[in-house]
Amino acid sequence: MMDLMNANKLFFSLCKEFDIEDENILRRFVHGLETAQNCFSVASSEQLPRCEREFLYKVGLLHDAGRLVQWQRYANFSDSKTLPHEKLGPEFLKESGWLEKFFEKKDEQKLATKLIEHHTHPYQGKDAKFSQLLGILRDADCYANLDYTASGLQRLWTTQNGVSSQVLAKLRLRQSLHGTPIRTKLDRVLQLLSRTYSIKHNILKRDLLARKYINSIYEVYCGMLNSEDGQVLYKECWMLKQELAQQVAEHDTTKEKLMQN
Repeated sequence: MMDLMNANKLFFSLCKEFDIEDENILRRFVHGLETAQNCFSVASSEQLPRCEREFLYKVGLLHDAGRLVQWQRYANFSDSKTLPHEKLGPEFLKESGWLEKFFEKKDEQKLATKLIEHHTHPYQGKDAKFSQLLGILRDADCYANLDYTASGLQRLWTTQNGVSSQVLAKLRLRQSLHGTPIRTKLDRVLQLLSRTYSIKHNILKRDLLARKYINSIYEVYCGMLNSEDGQVLYKECWMLKQELAQQVAEHDTTKEKLMQN
């Protein structure tokens, strides 16, 4: 089986087929590495076999290959304005031969393709193993995006103030904002923030709190908002931090009770 260092080198070679000096391509390369590392960490915390951890690592590297194609073909990362990246990626990987370079076995190629195709949406099927692997990939991807967001590198796209009622309502119900129209700066920041509550694995929730990502998101983007919108953002950030802290504490309590029994 390919070791992880060689997988990283192979992924770099893949990205070099595009313009690696282009900042947008370079960011996708870094995002792939971060997602892969997150996949391995979460899979380890779930005590998955080494082969599954390494498999997920490679899927993490490749999960956004469609973004490379999007940028090269359309100079755009919007799935609503181009073919969705979760469809472009598997097509490119298969047609270019890169899928076989990362995964020698046909069953791994098939599973990797299915995971990449589904990584933007929750799984509704009954395959427990696939659901577990996809859940790890989605959390790893989400956490890597939060790291990017907390660094202040996400674009807000608009200069309009205020907040859309639909965005705020969905956020407070902890519903996905995927596909929800984003009309204002605060809408966009709340959309980015909403990735926080989609994270399911405790190891990432704990790390998110320890690294104060929600604080960083507030500090970075509050200065781009007017005072009224800044107050809304502060309230939402505070509520999310309290929820996460409670979830981590409840998980620890449950784990401790199980160990005692």
